[in-house]
Amino acid sequence: MQILEKKLENATYEFQITVPENTVEIEYKSVFDRIQKNARIDGFRKGKAPLGLIEQRFRAEADAEVAENILRTVYGDALIERKLMPVGRPSFEFDGIKKGEPFSFKVTFEVAPTVEIAPYTGLPVEQRASEITEKDVDREIETMREQNATIQKKEADGTVENGNLVKFLIKRIDNIDPAEVEAAEFKEYSIIVGKSKEEHTIDRDILGMKVDETREAKVKYPKKYEVEDLAGQKVTYLVKIVEISTMTLPELNDEFAKDMGEYATYADLRKDVRDYLTRFTEIKSKGEAKQKLLVDVIEKSSFEIPGTMIESEVGAVYRRMLQRMGMSAESVSLEDFAKATGTEVSALKDQLRPEALKSIKSMIALLEIAKRENITVDPAKYREVVESLAKRNNATVEQMEEMVEERQLRENIETEIIMESALELLYEKAQVKRLKAVPLTEFMKAGDKS
Repeated sequence: MQILEKKLENATYEFQITVPENTVEIEYKSVFDRIQKNARIDGFRKGKAPLGLIEQRFRAEADAEVAENILRTVYGDALIERKLMPVGRPSFEFDGIKKGEPFSFKVTFEVAPTVEIAPYTGLPVEQRASEITEKDVDREIETMREQNATIQKKEADGTVENGNLVKFLIKRIDNIDPAEVEAAEFKEYSIIVGKSKEEHTIDRDILGMKVDETREAKVKYPKKYEVEDLAGQKVTYLVKIVEISTMTLPELNDEFAKDMGEYATYADLRKDVRDYLTRFTEIKSKGEAKQKLLVDVIEKSSFEIPGTMIESEVGAVYRRMLQRMGMSAESVSLEDFAKATGTEVSALKDQLRPEALKSIKSMIALLEIAKRENITVDPAKYREVVESLAKRNNATVEQMEEMVEERQLRENIETEIIMESALELLYEKAQVKRLKAVPLTEFMKAGDKS
């Protein structure tokens, strides 16, 4: 057997294999012997027809079976010889097969993804920080008050005032033909009027309006506005009031604190809010630093990823996108979604492919780090994850463990734990430079952009 091996892109190999004629002859003999034993031909008892007649009558059937047998056996032997582990199904190509002649065929197959991992210890990374002030605590508690406010709809002739909770419809009209304004779709929003201190809001424009009243609102957005499509623009909206409500906020005292949780005093509540904001910013900034480190490693590493794996992850990215939209892939196929959005299927896949590649490379890199660092699953961590899943699904730990076994999710959970541990190790071995603390509002805005 002669094998010409060619390494292609994306973890793909091609073998051009030639099988000698004696091997082909032996396989034909085996196949024709089997056919002869079972053949029923008029004028002959079962299994007694002459071999020459069998070869003449069943040539096409024998050709197909011999080719299939040789392809399967020789392909397997070639993989063992070259020490390659395929993934997915191979693709075979050949012109034909003839008794008494060598048999040549080409087989293309993918192998498991590989990575030449870049150095991953001692990497420099900057980590943001935030300084929590009393004003930050005030804002958080004010949100708690609003969430626990007594809401009461105003009478039909009531008007919008500062402090009111207002539900309204809005649509942009300065960028469309006047004839199309009526057909343009409204979007629904709710705001507490006067709460925002930003200049580019519609709060002042809707003051004094009544339910079902419609009015134009003009907004000038700053040049550094976070929504790029609106940055620096003067925009005209059409606003229609749907509902106006008054909000009676609870008093800030010990009783309010007790209603919010197991707090003895209002001072206890404020301390807990401050601690929460401190933990939140630390977790957020640390998570950002971890992702920067992972991106650094990925960009400097070399990957070989099979095409079928990428296509499979594109499907997974699509399903996650639908979940974020409150839909499911079972009800809306990728083809249906492309058609509904006026996009070619290939173009839609191209849009999803970068996220799919990022996901695959992250997994491969972290698992390679875990392998090199001998990271294994901590039983206590696994138990903690199962307990968290049980709580999220309103189930007992025992019920969740049964569900994990039934749905064969244990391997997925353990893989996630190992990847998380590898990412933590990446951070622990990095040279972390903590930046100067900034106000919480600035910290959150910068985080939203990253």
